[in-house]
Amino acid sequence: MSEQRKSFRIKISHDSFGECLGQTRNLSATGVYVKHPALSALPRGAVVYGQVQGLPAGAPRVRMEVVQVDAEGIDLRYL
Repeated sequence: MSEQRKSFRIKISHDSFGECLGQTRNLSATGVYVKHPALSALPRGAVVYGQVQGLPAGAPRVRMEVVQVDAEGIDLRYL
């Protein structure tokens, strides 16, 4: 049996801060939670781009919307 990785490093890009590397949590077919304290400054509705890091083949940049914010990071919905 192969166990799937539950957490990935992800590069988040937004005009207000440039880029930062966060950690994914609760990855689903509709969205993902990204843990990084700097991301909590983003408002709900902000659009960011995310790209998973460290995969054997380059991952696509994905456009996502902030749907919830807390002190540790943000919930994103894929657009």
